[in-house]
Amino acid sequence: MLLAELLVDRKGEILDSWVDQVLTTYPEDGSRFFKKEKDQFANPVGYAVKSSLWAVYALLFEKNETEGIVVCLDQMVRIRAVQTFNPSEAVSMAYILKRVVKDFCRKDNVADLEGWHAFEEKADILAYTMFDLYVASRERLYQTRIAEIKSGNHITTDGGCPSKLMDKMAPKAELKPL
Repeated sequence: MLLAELLVDRKGEILDSWVDQVLTTYPEDGSRFFKKEKDQFANPVGYAVKSSLWAVYALLFEKNETEGIVVCLDQMVRIRAVQTFNPSEAVSMAYILKRVVKDFCRKDNVADLEGWHAFEEKADILAYTMFDLYVASRERLYQTRIAEIKSGNHITTDGGCPSKLMDKMAPKAELKPL
């Protein structure tokens, strides 16, 4: 069997495993919730991960296109950019996919070196694209933060109302016993 055939024939199993392993990168409680809850509105993170990965997989391995992957990945990468992931963890999906497909190749005794090179090239494009999107999202966050600080709006977003902040900043008067 060729790797390209495996990627199409076992699509559902590969995708389920890939989504499961990506959701496992979240903390245990969140991971469990993201895997269990199917409603898009109750679970926007899990939904974004699953829909993004399924769409990217279809583009790369069924349609053989790289054109639309930015649109497919954008929402998921934006979500991961505001979470507490290291950059390498935030864009680890491509490497997780490589590991998943390797496991399926071992199980099905697929030794298609030429197919593996083509697969790795697509997975690398996925990784580069995710990294570019992640960096752009982080840059937008920092620019927004700088704009908040320059305009003075950071006071309301950093800790509540200005009068409360004034209380924190004012020196405390010491009460002396009579």
